[in-house]
Amino acid sequence: MESNKSSKVCEVEGTICEKEVQVLCYHCSKNFCRIHLIQHTQLIEDTIRTKLNLLADKFNELSSRFDDISILDNILKKPFVQLEKWRIEAYEKIDQIVENKRQELNDEFDKYRKIFLTKNEEQLIKINNSKRIIAELIQESDASANQIDDLQRLIDEADKYLSSLITHEINVVATTPIWYVDIDTHLFESQSILTNELQEYKITYVRLNGIIRNYYIKTKKYGKISDLIISFIRKYLLSEEFIQSSQSSMNSINHQPKYDFILPVKVYKKKYLLNFDDNTLLNSILDHDSIVFYETPHSINENDHTNILMPCNFRRQPNKSSFALPIFLNVPRQECRGQHILDALRDSLSKYFPLNSNIDQHQYEVYLQVKINKSLEKTNLNDVLQSEIIFNERPTCLMVDINSQIADIYEQNILERLSF
Repeated sequence: MESNKSSKVCEVEGTICEKEVQVLCYHCSKNFCRIHLIQHTQLIEDTIRTKLNLLADKFNELSSRFDDISILDNILKKPFVQLEKWRIEAYEKIDQIVENKRQELNDEFDKYRKIFLTKNEEQLIKINNSKRIIAELIQESDASANQIDDLQRLIDEADKYLSSLITHEINVVATTPIWYVDIDTHLFESQSILTNELQEYKITYVRLNGIIRNYYIKTKKYGKISDLIISFIRKYLLSEEFIQSSQSSMNSINHQPKYDFILPVKVYKKKYLLNFDDNTLLNSILDHDSIVFYETPHSINENDHTNILMPCNFRRQPNKSSFALPIFLNVPRQECRGQHILDALRDSLSKYFPLNSNIDQHQYEVYLQVKINKSLEKTNLNDVLQSEIIFNERPTCLMVDINSQIADIYEQNILERLSF
């Protein structure tokens, strides 16, 4: 408090005091006379003492809570309950796979039995005919060298057939899958719970060889598209092993996605919209938007690469409705002609669609779409096959109108390919 003698009046609450002001209280910025200063000081001390007592009570309460604290049952028991639930589900999955394979084995046995009986009957007919011929030759005591050679050849064939039966096998070729189990902890972390919260995202991965599959990847809910790509790469091999084991596929898993060779794209209602960049926030992606990862033939970070990736959308004839996943064509960056684009399209169509792109050219029409000054110019690709296509940062894409029958077959096949 500071001495502040002046003509100011005492500002004590609850009464009027006309005594000369002695001090200014820094605590409440009020002026007091000597008598009321003493009262005010006592009031401040009482208030502080009350607050300190309350704080002391709270610390005592916290101390008693620490005396009774122990590791929660939720931590000690819940993970084991979850693990047991996973074990049961894994066994159910194994039983389902075994039952499917048992049915396939029975089908194979039925096919083999039919072929076995047919082949045996064919051999017996030949043997019985040969026995009849030999009986006739013995009775006549006459046979040419060719007849004897033919009979010996039939004996050799029958003997070879009988020997081959011993080598017949039907084997179950089983590989032990890596059943993926993750342990996610939320314990003594400096980050907020929101930062570590995980969310599952559906990713459609389109490979250069035409394989298209859905993957369900967990990553940080409040992360970036780069986090999702990294999580996808980490989980890819485990997901593939699980998928192939459930299908009893014998194909070797020889593909590993690479970060620089994945183009993350937003697709809406079967149309290409835009490329995601690494810093795109995952919570900014709308629920109705599809996240599609495209395997690329070259690193997407090579800005000076001789080729660029051109998006290609598909429509069903004759109603022009969008269908199928967009694809990307690998075309020259410089001196690109319409023929280059058509060649790239034909190469891709044969991988993704049930048609021979060279023979079935009447099944589709191709249009080049270039956005110039916010307007879209559309040109039939056949009209510019020998013309140079100038990109110059202008958004350019391809639109392919495909026969409705081909579209139906594609949509039926894609449902089977994505149903994992």
